[in-house]
This record gives sequence, C-alpha cells and structure tokens, in this order.
Amino acid sequence: MAENKTPQVTVIDPVGQEKAKLRVAAYARVSSDSTDQLNSYLAQVDYYTRHIGENPDWELADLYADEGISGLATRNRDEFNRMMADCRAGKVDRILVKSMSRFARNTSDFLLAMRELTRLGVTIRFEKENIDTGKLTSEQTATIYAGFAQMESTNHSSNMRTSVRMRMERGIFTPSSMPYGYRLNGLEPEIVPEEAEVVRYIFASALRGQLELISGTIITEEKEESA
Repeated sequence: MAENKTPQVTVIDPVGQEKAKLRVAAYARVSSDSTDQLNSYLAQVDYYTRHIGENPDWELADLYADEGISGLATRNRDEFNRMMADCRAGKVDRILVKSMSRFARNTSDFLLAMRELTRLGVTIRFEKENIDTGKLTSEQTATIYAGFAQMESTNHSSNMRTSVRMRMERGIFTPSSMPYGYRLNGLEPEIVPEEAEVVRYIFASALRGQLELISGTIITEEKEESA
C-alpha cells in the first residue's frame, strides 16, 4: 500500500510592483529685456534640476529653457514648442514653471496651451502664484483664465504709459490726435491760426469773467442777460 504523503505547498511571495515615478519637466524663460540674462537662465536651470532630483517620487523628464525670447508669441519659442510636442508624445506628466507670465504673456496662447495640456492629462505648477492645475475645479480654472487676461491687460497698459512718459521726456512723443488749435505736420504739432483765435478768445473771456464752463457747455454772461 502506498504511503499517503502530505502535498508540499511552496508559497511564492508576490513580486512587488514598483510605483511609477512622475515624469516632471520644467520650463524656464529669461525675458529679452533682462539685465543679466545668462545668470538668470543658469540659475533657473540649476534650481529645477536640483528641485526635481530631490523628490523621490519624481524623475526628470527634461528641462526646457528659452533664452532672451519674448513671451508674447509662443511660435518664436523653440523650447516651449519642443515641450508641447513631448507632452503630446506622452513623455511628460507634470510641468513646473516659475510664474504664469514665464509660461506665456499672450492670453490666447496661454489658454490654448492650458486647455491642450489639461486634455493630455499634464498638470502645471505655477510657483509664484501657488497654483496647481491638477487640483483645480473647472470654476477655479475659469477664474485663472480671467485673472491671466486681466494681468496681461494691466501689464500692457502699464507698459504703454511708461513708453509714453519716456517719449515725452525725450520730446519725441506724438499723440494719435491733436487738441483743438493744433494739427500734425508730419510728426510735429503745428498751430491752426483760425482755431487759435477761438482758443485765445475763450481764455481771454474766461479771465474777464465773461465765460463759465458748465458740463462741457460754454455760457456767456451777455447771452444770459439778453435772455
């Protein structure tokens, strides 16, 4: 009779699956009007290389950096476009950017890139504004879009005022339209004689107390008395 033997069971421990690391990239840009482009550029590259390397759950996907390129048009930024191409190819999960203005300074380009990256599942972290698109609701995202547009408008207005002031200080400012009494002769203001007479009459009459300006309408004392 065969001896009954207890079957031997060998327990094989499951092979632990290593958690996939997040592929993190960084985008840096140095403005074309920066007084120290090279040092600023190298500082940003060094910072992001160390920052990504210090996180054990991250791996460096790539660093994209445009030197001395204006942020007003993304088509002129080769590294930005290379980053977008890599995102479309599935090589990037997350992007770190110093600020929204570094990412783009044109509202339409900003919105197009943000929407595409959201559709691709790529999140963006704007460090200066403390904004992470991976943690935003649709309402918060819309608020960001509106805020960016306002920021662009404010910056544009400020730049325009500064430009006008600097040209006025140098004596080369030419307004788009001249006040009454003047006309443009090329780029130089020129007095219109017949209009100048009217201006002189108005000021002289006002100094004599004969005119009063109310809500943009000139009222003469002579007409009031005759009425």
